[in-house]
Amino acid sequence: MVCSLTFEILKMSELPKSLVVMNTQRLSDVFGSDQLSQISEITELVRPPMTAQELLAQPEILKDVEIVFGGWGMAQLDAELLAAAPKLRGVFYSAGTVKGFVTDDLWKRDVVLTNAHMANAVPVAEFCVATIIFSLKLGWRQLRSMREEKRWFREVDEIPGCYDATVGLISLGAIGFKTLELLKPFEIKPLIYSTSMKPEQAAEWGAELVGLDEIFERSDVVSLHTPSLPSTKGMIKGDHFRKMRKNATFLNTARGAVVNQVEMIEAMRERKDLTAVLDVLDPEPPEPGAEIFDVENIQVVPHIAGSLGRECRRLGQTAVDECKRFLAGEELLYQVVESDLARMA
Repeated sequence: MVCSLTFEILKMSELPKSLVVMNTQRLSDVFGSDQLSQISEITELVRPPMTAQELLAQPEILKDVEIVFGGWGMAQLDAELLAAAPKLRGVFYSAGTVKGFVTDDLWKRDVVLTNAHMANAVPVAEFCVATIIFSLKLGWRQLRSMREEKRWFREVDEIPGCYDATVGLISLGAIGFKTLELLKPFEIKPLIYSTSMKPEQAAEWGAELVGLDEIFERSDVVSLHTPSLPSTKGMIKGDHFRKMRKNATFLNTARGAVVNQVEMIEAMRERKDLTAVLDVLDPEPPEPGAEIFDVENIQVVPHIAGSLGRECRRLGQTAVDECKRFLAGEELLYQVVESDLARMA
């Protein structure tokens, strides 16, 4: 019994010291009791989870920390904070983009960084597929018509339906690829606009590579997955909407800034047969009473496609699993390197 206890004490003393840094109001959403228990099994938490503000007020806490688990509200890893963490080996972030806290100083250190962008891609892709199928039944049009008629009413004018429908995906990052994968069981024809995919790769998915204009001209539903970068700002213009097929739907779960919103509103007012479903806007949130709420064929959704509720635990578990791989010397699945930032949202 004494030997066993001694072994356990020695084992605990060998665990790398760790810290959880994030908005603690969202902590239980991401790191539940199960995830925190796993963290305690593989590391020694130096103190309970803390906010970025608390850490900046007490940077000396980082003196012996080797592992940081981060989340929404993560502290910026600048030269001053990194200097307080001389033993830091890994940062395991439980959300998507790392641009909000990564600085050039981090890349000068031999510190591993991972994120949970693939975990967050799952609910967004699920939302996209659900919206695409609903849109192919002209579901939004049906709801609008019944609200206007104030009676049970079904519009049947040229409903595309799911069978043999054409669905266009613009850009294939993590979410675009996941959406393409989830659409595979359905008997649809995917069109893809991508600057990185080759025609033979598209063919393997049963898809066709086309230009940006063509994807709007031929698709029953167009789903946007382009990151917001200086080069993509306002990429989708009013004329793209004017080229759309009759009764087509446009879905944006990417970033509002990729769409020229003023031109889109103008085009949607002209094309009453179209529907736009916008989970993201520019600016976001919009001002109360913004014009976009008055356009009857634009459905504004309050940024719910990403991880919500229990889905957030997938993000925390991804960070924990990556740390387990790191400590075991295994290959990481979601490591972020400096060159990745150029194409991140």
